[in-house]
Amino acid sequence: MKRLSVPTTLLASMIAAALSPAFAAESPTTPAPAGTVAQATNAAPQTTGATPAKDAKKPAATAQRDAAANAVNLNAVTVQALRESLASAQQIKQDSRMVVDSIVAEDVGKLPDNSVADALQRITGVQVAQGFQGETTSVVIRGLPNVATTLNGREIFSGVGRSFAFQNLPATAVKALNVYKSSEASMIDGGIAGVVDMQLYRPLDFDGSRVAATFNETHSHYADKNDPEGSLLLSNRWRTDAGEFGALLNVGAGEQHYEYNAVWGDYPRVLTGASGDPIRSSNGDLISAPNGFGADYNIGKRKRQEANYALQWKPNDQTEFYVEGLYDWMNDRYNQPYFFSFPTGAVDPTSVTVSDTCYANQQTGSPYYGQRICDASNATWSGNSYAATSTQAHQQRGHDIQNSIGAKWHNDKLTLSTDFSWNSTSFHEQNFIIDTFLKGPITTVWSGNQGDHTNWGLAGSPETNPANYYLNGLFQTWNNQSAKQFAWRGDGNFDFAGDFFQYADFGLRYSNHKAEYTGSVEISTPPPGGTGDIPGNPNPDNQVIARFPTGYFTAMPSTSALPTHWLTGSYDYLIDNADNLRTLYGLPTGLAPQNPGRYYQIKEQALAGYLQVAYGNDLFGMPYDGLMGVRVERNLRRLNAFSYDASTNVYTPISAGTNAPVYLPNVSFNLHMTDQLQLRLVAAKTITYPGFGQLNPSISLNPPTINRAGAAASGNPNLTPIKSTNYDASLEYYFGPSSYVSANVFYRDIKGYIQNYVTDVVIGGLPYQLSSPQSAGSGHLDGSEVAYQQFFDFLPGAFSGLGVQLNYTYIEGSTRSPQYIGGPIVVAPLQNVSKNNGNAVLMYEKYGVSARLAYNYRSKFIDGFNAVNVAGVNDYVKPANQVDFSLAYDFNKNLTGVFNATNILGANLHQFFGEGTSRPRDIRYQDRTVGVGVRLKL
Repeated sequence: MKRLSVPTTLLASMIAAALSPAFAAESPTTPAPAGTVAQATNAAPQTTGATPAKDAKKPAATAQRDAAANAVNLNAVTVQALRESLASAQQIKQDSRMVVDSIVAEDVGKLPDNSVADALQRITGVQVAQGFQGETTSVVIRGLPNVATTLNGREIFSGVGRSFAFQNLPATAVKALNVYKSSEASMIDGGIAGVVDMQLYRPLDFDGSRVAATFNETHSHYADKNDPEGSLLLSNRWRTDAGEFGALLNVGAGEQHYEYNAVWGDYPRVLTGASGDPIRSSNGDLISAPNGFGADYNIGKRKRQEANYALQWKPNDQTEFYVEGLYDWMNDRYNQPYFFSFPTGAVDPTSVTVSDTCYANQQTGSPYYGQRICDASNATWSGNSYAATSTQAHQQRGHDIQNSIGAKWHNDKLTLSTDFSWNSTSFHEQNFIIDTFLKGPITTVWSGNQGDHTNWGLAGSPETNPANYYLNGLFQTWNNQSAKQFAWRGDGNFDFAGDFFQYADFGLRYSNHKAEYTGSVEISTPPPGGTGDIPGNPNPDNQVIARFPTGYFTAMPSTSALPTHWLTGSYDYLIDNADNLRTLYGLPTGLAPQNPGRYYQIKEQALAGYLQVAYGNDLFGMPYDGLMGVRVERNLRRLNAFSYDASTNVYTPISAGTNAPVYLPNVSFNLHMTDQLQLRLVAAKTITYPGFGQLNPSISLNPPTINRAGAAASGNPNLTPIKSTNYDASLEYYFGPSSYVSANVFYRDIKGYIQNYVTDVVIGGLPYQLSSPQSAGSGHLDGSEVAYQQFFDFLPGAFSGLGVQLNYTYIEGSTRSPQYIGGPIVVAPLQNVSKNNGNAVLMYEKYGVSARLAYNYRSKFIDGFNAVNVAGVNDYVKPANQVDFSLAYDFNKNLTGVFNATNILGANLHQFFGEGTSRPRDIRYQDRTVGVGVRLKL
């Protein structure tokens, strides 16, 4: 391509001016990265990327083969792994037909983080969050959770969900992670947010034989345990008279002890005394105080195993056959103890201090709606109020399986491929619970919200004396989830070799997906003889130490918000004596019976076809190219389940289905201003179907306690697909093999966005707060991204090993939706959307040392919508923005030592009711880990 001096936008001019010295210092003859080989071997066309600009007039299939043939195989030479991984990711971004960002493993078994989910947070525009079991479980792209997941280009999912649980796949198995933020006709449907494609190794990725092993031992600060993790990869390829063969096997296993503790304040309410009358401040204002106080700890141990294999046969240069698969298993046993006190409204408060944070009471339906109310900052309650502990003994296990077989063929004009895949997944959970309450009188002390969290405790520490505990209800539940899918796709590419129309992509896909969920009856059974008067005069026969003299209690760790070692039932005692405890409570032994109302089965058949044409030419001497296409699909879904009538407590069988065609057009335009500077414009329609669990109308119940409504959850069979029209524009400047700067703006016009709402209901005569999804009205999401990456090779001596990665994403979004179920339609922010997001990574690679210091930032976001309280409905999360560090040293070409540390500054997650920080909901103590290990390759 002839380089031209052309007028550009102001941004492009600034980029070029600022970075031209660095570009001059880079070698212009650096070979193409190995990532090009990986892209050329993918089964699905969408993951092969586009023809580079310099090959814009070359047949697409020929250009891809040439790129693969000319690429340097990094496994056969001595390289600087960190730089080459960044160069490979950059090449994928530059050559892709879509807006894509990637992470490529530095070496076999080495992503830059401990897990796949954690590694994704380093990608521009991707945000993650930890779940209550101490690992990253939530991955959103530009604030949207509607992400489709693929493995080597094929759809993969976990349980009855539509997406894959990233934490199920060890980082040691992954070669690359590609996040597609825009779409084209060949892309699998299902994600208005985008697609995350996980790439695994194949034997023909390596020049010859390869043996690679990793072993790490990680220490968790809160769990205070050392946990091992290891992997082994064996791969080889052979040239024979029948062609070239390759075989690969990769296995991995690990375990993790974890402790993820939270201390919380219940929803804010009008402060009242035992009489029910409001207590006002000295100037007559209403006072807001938490309804109660509590703690929720999650302490457990999980094990994961994984195995993946790949067989490849190339009888000639034009043909390839392959078989490959993935198996993963998970087993998790964890103790979820609760400690809580609900004094507000039960007894008169004393020592109330009122802050100067005042606002209009937003609790609709309250006789005090609209009146001025001020947040209390501390208080004390003494009397016979309800305080209790509870132990939930969880046992979980599950697996994911995908196997596939396929073939690819090409000549100078035509490329064809076929791929059959089978997915199978399951998840089983059992939960056995016994509640205990504390004998009164009890004094609850709320000492304020210092540290942006609720600080509370019981005066005199009665929770540490086992003689104060009495049995309350026994609650047990289980659920089984399973899903299977058969899928076939056939894809083709025909090269026109024309001056404008270059080639056409075409294909068909069929899938048959079946998901099934069953669950147990959920009833809280009182102890034998009843509880007596809670808590003033409890039944003495049910004193815990009278029933169980030894072995029942275990002490929980203290935290800065709750500095006491409170007692609760031992996990092992409950699991080992479950049948004896059932007998004591008058229940049959074994698991609870199945509840027909917690059953659903969904069968879904999808047929899709696509056609798109690539075009290209020159505009004022500058090459341009792009795609125009459409994907048409029909999704036939049949739901069989039971609806629930809360007024009659009756379940009724229902059956519902969908059968409507969907048209998803796309168009893109890429202008290559120079070899290094390009403008990308993309528009496409995308769709996300409701999750299977979201469609399930049955109800799961967690019964109420004194002064607190029960928790209920239900799906909604009337949900509609989420549809979005997406627009992206990016300007990208590549000034070195691992150095670039880019800027992107995006807009999403969204219809029917699904959000969860909480509303107060009565079920079986008892109060519950029901969480259920609803389809919202029209909305939008827009924002911008900037990213910069560079190694400073022009610096002298050891400083030339320094490099940086910086990215920032600004997002805003809203939708028209009900303020609460049945409430007025308002314009409300979208869930999960943080306005400000970014990563800053300082890198170093020289003299055998490879190091990263990474900081991840995400501003507050709405986690969900509560039942209406004095602060409104919004529930805000202030994430734990943590600093991580990794270090590797090459002892020789075969052996590398590694050191990793996560959350080294001890950042914690904070959650708040409504705007501001004066009403903390909870603090979640996120763990810190330190790990050491070795990597071996032969």
